[in-house]
Amino acid sequence: MWITGKNLLLMVLLAGPASAQRLVSSTAPATPAPAMSGPAYEVSSGYTSLAMPIPGAGQVHLNGLDASGSIEWNPRWGATLDTNYLRSSSVPGTAHQAYLLNLQLGPQFCAFDHRNTRLLVRALGGSALVDGAAPDNKTGFYHGWLVRPSLAIGAGVEQSLSRQFAVRINADYLRTSFYDASGAVSAQDNLRLSLNITFRKARAGRLARAW
Repeated sequence: MWITGKNLLLMVLLAGPASAQRLVSSTAPATPAPAMSGPAYEVSSGYTSLAMPIPGAGQVHLNGLDASGSIEWNPRWGATLDTNYLRSSSVPGTAHQAYLLNLQLGPQFCAFDHRNTRLLVRALGGSALVDGAAPDNKTGFYHGWLVRPSLAIGAGVEQSLSRQFAVRINADYLRTSFYDASGAVSAQDNLRLSLNITFRKARAGRLARAW
């Protein structure tokens, strides 16, 4: 009985450290807890240039500012809101200036992603305000402005500079409308180029590649 009591006392004394050890080992994670993830946000701004054809004046080159914001739900798909204002001091053959104010929204797809370089493809739709003039041999020129739907299809190459900053070059085919010399509304096929600096908030838990 004395030996049995001694063994029971020893088991009671060892029970505390053993249970504490099991508690620590059960609460300590074997691997780091995964970081929370969510959508990635980015904003960009920069210089943009547009070649806008006007009947009788050829291509009118406009220059201005571009600003956009994007949200990405996964590494491939996202959405972009893009706005730009471009202006030319004069339209050839007239004594009038020209400008374009454009606002568009649409999906964005990442077609290529390797290290610090991405290739983005986008399709945008929205509305454009176009103001300008078209030469007319009889009256000199026809001036007017109008607001019509606008469409854009293009691609951009983005090169990361750091975790938060990148430089992006975009090229878009932009479809707008404007008057001809007779006052009729006709479609315009524009080429738009942009050079932007991008600030982005990386997705939580997603490590920046090569940084």
